[in-house]
Amino acid sequence: MSKPIPPRPGASAVRTRLAEILRVDHAGELGAVHIYQGQRAVLGAAKGRERIAAQLEEMEGHEAVHLARFDALLNERKVRPTLMTPVWRVAGFALGAGTALMGEKAAHACTEAVESVIEQHYAGQIAELSEQEPELAAQLSQFR
Repeated sequence: MSKPIPPRPGASAVRTRLAEILRVDHAGELGAVHIYQGQRAVLGAAKGRERIAAQLEEMEGHEAVHLARFDALLNERKVRPTLMTPVWRVAGFALGAGTALMGEKAAHACTEAVESVIEQHYAGQIAELSEQEPELAAQLSQFR
């Protein structure tokens, strides 16, 4: 089996990589918003769960701010979102609702796992972008 051919250097390679980063990050934030919406749909309707519902609403609000920023970045940089957006919405909501149906602990475990992966993901991107795109790297640091 042959080795994959690395991308050719140059401006188009940098643009392609940046588009990939923005598309993936946008999808991640979109998924996070829908996970919280799914969790709130279940736990927000449960009697005695007002505290967790409020926490989930607050966390969803933070992710919505991040998503709005990535929406703007996609538009500014003329990058299309992932073609999987409709699936991502449904899958995120289902993951959130499913874990919430298993209980508060499962919902927290899901949220913690997703946030942990996102934090690691952003850390790698920040290191990669710090010289070429310092403003974007700073924004990712803030979101992280």
